[in-house]
Amino acid sequence: MASKRTVRKPIALRRGDAIGLVAPASPVDRRRLDEGIRELEAIGYRVLCHPQTLARQEFYAGPHADRVQALLAQLEDPGIRAVFCARGGYGSNYVVEQLSQRSNLKRLQRLAPKIVMGYSDITTLLTFLSQTLGWVTFQGPMLTKDLASGESGYERTMMEKMLADVVRGYHLESDAVVLRPGTATGWLAGGCLSLLVATLGTPQEIETAGSILLLEDVDEKPYRIDRMLFQLRRAGKFKDVKGVIFGEMPGCTLGPPPHEVLQNVILQAFEGMNIPIAFGMRFGHNSGHCLTLPLGIRAKLEADATVKLTTLEPAVRPAEKKSKTAHKSLKKKPK
Repeated sequence: MASKRTVRKPIALRRGDAIGLVAPASPVDRRRLDEGIRELEAIGYRVLCHPQTLARQEFYAGPHADRVQALLAQLEDPGIRAVFCARGGYGSNYVVEQLSQRSNLKRLQRLAPKIVMGYSDITTLLTFLSQTLGWVTFQGPMLTKDLASGESGYERTMMEKMLADVVRGYHLESDAVVLRPGTATGWLAGGCLSLLVATLGTPQEIETAGSILLLEDVDEKPYRIDRMLFQLRRAGKFKDVKGVIFGEMPGCTLGPPPHEVLQNVILQAFEGMNIPIAFGMRFGHNSGHCLTLPLGIRAKLEADATVKLTTLEPAVRPAEKKSKTAHKSLKKKPK
């Protein structure tokens, strides 16, 4: 990835900054939206909810064009430091299709990157912003699910450090299971498995070479997971992958833990590849305490007795300081 383009980091998010809310996919529940807003405000952020967020049209949060313009408005607003997605569902593919059009793409290319965060169907949008514009994006808590559940729904300390620390990376010790031990370094890529598979054959096809690949999903039975992993492998997307981390995969098993069938499916999909594989990290669809992981930056995966993930650089940058140099006016000497 680094040889193709420069990674562009957004400005860090501080308490007191404004967070914009949009719904690029499905409609949201007003009660859960309000709960998520209260959580962000309790931390100390200002929240600006775009009117489109409450729109409804069939199984979308309003017409495709309206969702596109709402997102662009939030990204272009200089008073908004970050954009959080209210929920996933379905529909971000239409948003990405329209963002790829020349007029909208030119608007995006003129912008400095901003923090954009979500998961599930939002994977499509995060992948587009990362690969097309070089933005560091964030696989992290969704407003109407994780943030609305309070601190049992997401890892608040991790979220704030990932979005605010301009000096160092983040070290995470996870209770994930080691399926194949090893150590690997690469850039973080991936997201919701079914959405990544849906990019194949499109202009936004997922790039994976040199990556630590993040894969997660929900309510997909093991044979469906097998089919999607098979398709990614046949498409060459596992070539030169340095390591793989699977999410908790809720609803993707045939019974209670230890989820042997699903874990065997995963091991077979990466058979012959001497890379570390971990299973059960709480990113994306989760059972609580959702993690925030930046896509596009370098990280190190250590899978041994435990699973450790360390980002090797900050995901955000400091705001540019305004020059304090005063320009003195030149005065003509009297004759």
